[in-house]
Amino acid sequence: MRPSPRAATRARAAAALAPALAAALLTACTPGDSPAAPAPPATAEVAPSTRVTAPPRADFCLVTLPQSWQDAFRDSRLAQEPGERWTGLSPAPDGRSAFARVQRDGHPMTLVRQEEHGHRREVATMPDLLTFPLWAVFDGRWLVYARTDLGRAVPHGGGGAELFVWDAETGAAPRQVAGGQVAFPASLHEGKLAVTTILGKDRAELALHDLAAGTVRTVATGPVTTVGFRGAELLWFDEATGRLNAVGPDGTTGSPPQPDLGPRATADMTTDGRTTAWVSRDERDLTVWRPDWAAPVRVFRVTPPSPAPTAGPSLPPGARPPTADPFHRVASPTAVGDLVIFDYHQGWYVADLRTGSYVRLTADHAAAVVSGSALLVDPDDTSVPPERHAYSLLRLDRLPPLPGCP
Repeated sequence: MRPSPRAATRARAAAALAPALAAALLTACTPGDSPAAPAPPATAEVAPSTRVTAPPRADFCLVTLPQSWQDAFRDSRLAQEPGERWTGLSPAPDGRSAFARVQRDGHPMTLVRQEEHGHRREVATMPDLLTFPLWAVFDGRWLVYARTDLGRAVPHGGGGAELFVWDAETGAAPRQVAGGQVAFPASLHEGKLAVTTILGKDRAELALHDLAAGTVRTVATGPVTTVGFRGAELLWFDEATGRLNAVGPDGTTGSPPQPDLGPRATADMTTDGRTTAWVSRDERDLTVWRPDWAAPVRVFRVTPPSPAPTAGPSLPPGARPPTADPFHRVASPTAVGDLVIFDYHQGWYVADLRTGSYVRLTADHAAAVVSGSALLVDPDDTSVPPERHAYSLLRLDRLPPLPGCP
């Protein structure tokens, strides 16, 4: 037994992937003015619905990205500015601004908030060239971000990450709230921050921070990880029992959500308070459940590649057979109303519970971040020249449903 693979892997990634992330910054882009409103959907497409009226069927189908979605991505592109390389970190939940790290040649990175009408506000400047933001989340007031500490002297440069919080209401300087082997992503809701810290091979600590009060308390210790919030209640998963648990802001235990998954049943889990989605332990199935459904529904299943033919030339020494492709796995689900965003085979997809269909949003190695109903996405892959990269910032709840299955 060990803490969630998501928790352990993303905590280690803060140290192991930092050099690659630093290099990736050289291929990013810069935003300018705020995006225009998404273009209205074509008249032939169905108007957006407010909720799913019945559970979708289990066998979702792949569809083509509709023209209205393509138009929304195009019309919400953030303009570039010369001389900067820009990497998106988090949109604001209302979709009117975004946070990004900005690199200028020979200067430490700057964390900025790009607001509507092109106004930009600097949040923090990193202390040196080897320190930069890795991840961020914003709830409308509080920004929480993790930054590397690789370039700092021991004991500060332990190879993990430092977690900082910034209050957009007061604009005061960011303050550190945690550090060490912090698992990403953390969950944030109305000033309550749930952080999972890896303590060892079989142990993690889940702590709940009250950012306004400046207090923190331990929720659980063991093979545990944060899942998300259901209103004011924090939902967390215990891998030893396979159960979701709920705890209120005052520490009282809430009614546990259903269904129980069983021990070692999931590699990743997320919720937006109503829709809960999880990835199977073998990272091949994505399942979704809502309290008013009789049973969970499988949204996506990975079909293993066909085995290599037995006849013909053998594989070169050390070559990987097709069935062992490490990218044929589902990861990083995020529930957003009637949509579920997830990563598969190096690209980002979205499944629509209204239509029982899913579509690929991005090219390989692209970036996508969700906060509330807002999506910040770079649809292009790393082969696109840096000066041509541009993020789109749009509201998912304003997009029409995907086409249905044939």
